[in-house]
Amino acid sequence: MKIDNSNYIFKGILLTVCGILFTFFPGVLSWVFYIIGGIIIVGSAFTVLGGLGSGDGAGLMPAGIIGVLIGLFVMYLPKFITAQLSLIAGIIIGIVAITQIVKALSKDFTNGLKLLQLIFGILLLISSIFLVFNPFKGGNIIRIIIGIVMLLFAAFNYYVAYVINQRNSSNYSNPDVIDATGYTAPDNNDHNRIQ
Repeated sequence: MKIDNSNYIFKGILLTVCGILFTFFPGVLSWVFYIIGGIIIVGSAFTVLGGLGSGDGAGLMPAGIIGVLIGLFVMYLPKFITAQLSLIAGIIIGIVAITQIVKALSKDFTNGLKLLQLIFGILLLISSIFLVFNPFKGGNIIRIIIGIVMLLFAAFNYYVAYVINQRNSSNYSNPDVIDATGYTAPDNNDHNRIQ
């Protein structure tokens, strides 16, 4: 049976991009939040102005004001995330680590892949404990560690996709397997009639 590995490839690409941005271009992430927050504020401001212009639109004003507040909150998120980066990342990586350990213990992988996933999950769990208790107060060191963990997780997803690809190709090129598709076995009555 052929196993689909596109999910692992997609996760690997996404984690690679996020890891590179997080490690080497931290300002890009802040600008993304500022742009999204600005778009929300501008759209909500038009809603408020539209509500002022017509008598029927007065009901839109509270929604527009709430939208402006949400936009301001989104723009403030980079400062909040920077302040609590270590704790947030530690919790997220801890959840991923527990998921990896449970998958490794519950699924029937080949021995090498199962052991590799278990070791990877344990290393992620150690990293998450390290990030939650944060012995370093420097945000840049934590940010770089998080980016490296993302890149390692991306590499793991690429490896899983490679192993699945190898398994799929070996299943379909096995010369010992006989393809009996479309073959109908003779009925015993037909055999007796011939004799």
